[in-house]
Amino acid sequence: MSMFNIGLSGLKTTQKALEITSHNIANSGTAGFKSGSAEFASVYNGGQRGGVDVSDIKENFTREGGVVNTGSALDLAITGKGFFVVAENGRMAYTQAGRFDLDKEQNIINATGNRLQGYGIDAEGNLVPGVLTDLKIEAANIPAQASTAVEFSLNLSSASDVIAVPFDPAVGNSYNYSQSSEIFDSLGNSHTLTQYFVHTGPNTWQAHYFVDGADLLTPSTLTFDGAGELITPAAPATVALTYDPTLITGADPMNFGVNLTNSTQFGSGFNIYKNDANGFTAGEFAGVAIAESGEVFATFTNGETKLQGQVVLASFANISGLETGNKTVWYATNESGAALYGTPDAGSFGALLSGAYVGSNVDISEQLVDLMAFQQNYQANAKTISSADEMMQILFSAT
Repeated sequence: MSMFNIGLSGLKTTQKALEITSHNIANSGTAGFKSGSAEFASVYNGGQRGGVDVSDIKENFTREGGVVNTGSALDLAITGKGFFVVAENGRMAYTQAGRFDLDKEQNIINATGNRLQGYGIDAEGNLVPGVLTDLKIEAANIPAQASTAVEFSLNLSSASDVIAVPFDPAVGNSYNYSQSSEIFDSLGNSHTLTQYFVHTGPNTWQAHYFVDGADLLTPSTLTFDGAGELITPAAPATVALTYDPTLITGADPMNFGVNLTNSTQFGSGFNIYKNDANGFTAGEFAGVAIAESGEVFATFTNGETKLQGQVVLASFANISGLETGNKTVWYATNESGAALYGTPDAGSFGALLSGAYVGSNVDISEQLVDLMAFQQNYQANAKTISSADEMMQILFSAT
């Protein structure tokens, strides 16, 4: 009966190999799927050959899947080493399937509802590294914020004419340069801060400040040393200004400073180094943006962003030792070693590409060749059983 047993074992193992190959082909379009292959081993019974068996199923982590572009900000592709970490019913699972979405509570989840893990933020909006948590988006609209600081630095040309006539913003030859900045009141209304610079003598300038055409009546004097560096206002070189828009918009009075640090007076032409005011109008939640470093931001219609957390990746000493789960996830085992966590684009971990995901690494041509080979093996094993049966029939007939 050994011929029958050997042929039957061949049928069973070939059937298993056909199932694995068919599974690979069926998942050729599944995000993060890794193709599997059967490893065969000989079976011995009491030192006698007893056929063949499938000793293990190995997944191919060496070949990378192709990057599929989607344009969805929550679809993520790892461009290098690493696994996403997801919480699956209290157990940490690992995947390279980077198709994510938001649930009704604004948690970032995968297709099976497992929550993406990463570093969260504290009450001040700062990252809390070292502690994994569910990544969640705060989708509430943000209120307006009044401007409190204008970071403004420039070069005032030392070759500029000295102005002798009284300053008047309506008279072009009564000042040398002017520059505007957008600022916001407590209701989010936009206002225009205009600065006029008048060269009054060697290394000396006078700055006049207007908001929406109204003179703030607080001109300041700027002086420079012989090397063109700002002397006054002294560091931190901030001019304190007040504007009361109450009668116009009903907003609170505005108190803000113009920081002139790093301003210069060189012989080159007039140049703005920096013109950046804080504050903004109210904004509605617009979506999510994820950086290559894994930092997750909520975006708003007013152009503002708020940090929400950072995606964390995992790696293993022995990837082949991972336990295979369902839906393209794996689990850590003693053979794989404990997960090593890190942030994207740091150390040996790959960066993240938002708006795309890594597809299956199945090579359809290779799988079809395997499919035909296993079908031939199946037929060959079936033939050995048929031949053994014929031999037994002849043997019994002869007796």
